[in-house]
Amino acid sequence: MSDNVVKCDYGLIGDNLELKENIEIKINKGGRISQLSFITPENKIKIGKSQTTFMIPSLINSHIHIGDSFAKEKGYNKNLTEVVAPPNGIKHKLLRDTPTDVKIQGILKTAEDLLRNGITCFIDFRERGLEGISLLKKALLNFPIDYLILGRFEDKEQVCPVYDLADGIGLVTYRQVTSSIYEELKNCREGDRKKIACHCAENVREESLINKIIDEGLVDILVHGTQFIDEDLEKIKVHDLSLIICPRCNGYFGVGFPPISTILELKMQISIGTDNVMANSPDLFEELRYLHRISRVIDKQQLIEAKTLLKMITINAAKMFELDSDIGSIKKGKYANFIMINLNDPNLFVYPFEIQDIYPLIVQRTKSSNILKTYYRGKAVFERR
Repeated sequence: MSDNVVKCDYGLIGDNLELKENIEIKINKGGRISQLSFITPENKIKIGKSQTTFMIPSLINSHIHIGDSFAKEKGYNKNLTEVVAPPNGIKHKLLRDTPTDVKIQGILKTAEDLLRNGITCFIDFRERGLEGISLLKKALLNFPIDYLILGRFEDKEQVCPVYDLADGIGLVTYRQVTSSIYEELKNCREGDRKKIACHCAENVREESLINKIIDEGLVDILVHGTQFIDEDLEKIKVHDLSLIICPRCNGYFGVGFPPISTILELKMQISIGTDNVMANSPDLFEELRYLHRISRVIDKQQLIEAKTLLKMITINAAKMFELDSDIGSIKKGKYANFIMINLNDPNLFVYPFEIQDIYPLIVQRTKSSNILKTYYRGKAVFERR
């Protein structure tokens, strides 16, 4: 069986997202890139009369709650605790009371929306223990998208069953890690290094809790960190913990903005998620724009390079979850996961089109309507009509 071939005028290739021209990708029957050829452009991007295709790696949403997608805007103008705090937040009541078929329909609709937004991998923080994990697996059994499930438990007896069935643990707060649950997590983790992530300092900073997370060494990834101070971030950096930020959802609930200046200054491992679908659309380009613009309002000297932003939703996210041998960039041997954009679209017009224009243009101007196709393992799983 001969390899499938995809050609593109321009694209961002390799782990450093280098701009290349005349790209040709050969894809084997397993959906991986078997051959990759291109040339390096000189000083301008040449735009054709009808369609000029541009390729970037498909995106990775590092933190999402996809199960609440049937409840969009049920938390509008309400506070964080009122909406998402277990067990009696609006979200959790709705998850208990809503029929399974409605929840599955919501998951599938959001999975379609992810592909429309160029996202072919997501990390889901799964509510409702074993039932919630099984529900997501059932909903996406034959759907062309990659995902990791970070499960949740309600008591000590659920810890290892949830850990075994899921791809890791997604703690709602480290306060739930009592001494007995700590030992249980350590025991079921022996010989295995599934990721443990934890929401932290989203609404309130608790120094003792932050220190406990660091001292006990169970957690690999922290989520939000909106209220972190410099001292917290320095400790987190020293202990090599990763951080996922969700700026727009933090804004939705009015809890603040992540301390991005210090995060970047410390060169921390960082990626981005869109968080609860009930509160926030799963659009990572919008996430980058919000992060960039609010950071400049807070600190006028804060100049985040556009390529740095793009890496947060591609190669950085893949490395954080140890997926970078398979996804996160367009590279020989990796899965052929990428999106095609039309540079001829009206909102992307620029003249003359200098090479240095491409990164800020993609970050600041790309909308889902610019995405011509989303490829997953070499097959076009979304095509705009």
